Amino acid sequence: MRVLRHILLCAALCAHAGTTFAASFDMEQAVLRALEKNPSVHSTYLGAEAAEHGRKAALSAFGPTISAEYGYDRYNKDRPSRYERNATSFNVRMSQPLFTGWQLLSEYQKARLQQEYQQLRLEAQRLETVLQVQQAFLAHAKAQESIRSGKRALERAKNQFDMAKKAWEVGLAPRLDMLQAEVEVARAEAALISHENERDVYCERLNSLLDIPAGEKASYVGRLDAHPFKRTLEQCLERALERRPDLLMARKSAQIAMADLGIVKSRFWPRVSAVLGWTTTGSHLGADGSRYSRKDYSYANVGLSLSWTLFTSGERMHLARQARRQADAMEAAVRAAINDSTYLVRSCLISVQDAYRTVLVSEKAVASARESYANARMRYAVQSGTYLEMLTAQSALSDAELAEISSRAECLLSIARLYQSMGELHPALLEGKTYA
Repeated sequence: MRVLRHILLCAALCAHAGTTFAASFDMEQAVLRALEKNPSVHSTYLGAEAAEHGRKAALSAFGPTISAEYGYDRYNKDRPSRYERNATSFNVRMSQPLFTGWQLLSEYQKARLQQEYQQLRLEAQRLETVLQVQQAFLAHAKAQESIRSGKRALERAKNQFDMAKKAWEVGLAPRLDMLQAEVEVARAEAALISHENERDVYCERLNSLLDIPAGEKASYVGRLDAHPFKRTLEQCLERALERRPDLLMARKSAQIAMADLGIVKSRFWPRVSAVLGWTTTGSHLGADGSRYSRKDYSYANVGLSLSWTLFTSGERMHLARQARRQADAMEAAVRAAINDSTYLVRSCLISVQDAYRTVLVSEKAVASARESYANARMRYAVQSGTYLEMLTAQSALSDAELAEISSRAECLLSIARLYQSMGELHPALLEGKTYA
């Protein structure tokens, strides 16, 4: 009995180990997993953590530094003043900067700005990853919708082929109608294969973005439910100027350039530090005196250290001018970033509005195409219409359905681009549902 239970337990464990990853994601779930697992996001996050440690290191420079030094010398003969060949010394020194020409302050400000810059880079990478996932998800959903449309088109083509074949067999239609119907079936099958291939390609793309291991299965489900975008241009522009990461990064770059200018200017000023030290000497390894000096072999000292570079042949002046020009260049880059952001938001909003109007038009076109196809099919069945009319109506219906699917996908994709241009995370592309 124990052997049987052991065998069953091993079989259960093997079955569990052999199971593969299987999950189903909608758009929101796919975006949230990508934000958690995507390697590019993780890499940028680690860069932000490294910048935080750099800020803390710059803050530590305001505090004192303590150093210790030990020395041992062996001479080839007794020294005249000591009559001993060994000489050891041990020194402990503490230095506290008092004035550095605001260099430490400027360096800390620069490190803090770089840390904030890395945080903005992380936000920009998150936005870019979200857009990539949404683009791939919408393309996958579009392919799924196209497959369903393609199956309907194939079914219609097969029905037409059956009708044409029966009419030819009883002598009511020429053989040409049957051959044309057969060609239409082949075209519908080829289109369906193309849509299935597109679905598989974008499924693999989503697996890559979501860091799903190769060979493991995941499914993606979602509908192309287009909806209008209700914000005004002024609201979109205001939001973009507040939250768009690349614009904020440009501003941080300008502030970093000003911090660099402060660091360069600090070289014109003296350096003042407070010094506290303790020294002991001797002829033994412990540096605790010698046979001729059994006391007063150690001493402490306190004082001030001042250093001032008075002349550098114009180097500091030119470095200051260089830093000033770089700061001015960053200010110009900020203005360029504002103009680019304004243009991008305007163009994305126009694309969203045009795409939604296209959706409404395409829906009407599908309704008209379906009615036209039903009418042409009925006319051909009662021999009052030609097969060419029915074939044309069938082709027009298939094209209208695909155009309507494309318009809905383009509308949602335009909304995704608009959200990214404003610096907002909307995993499900719903107006009232954001993600921090």
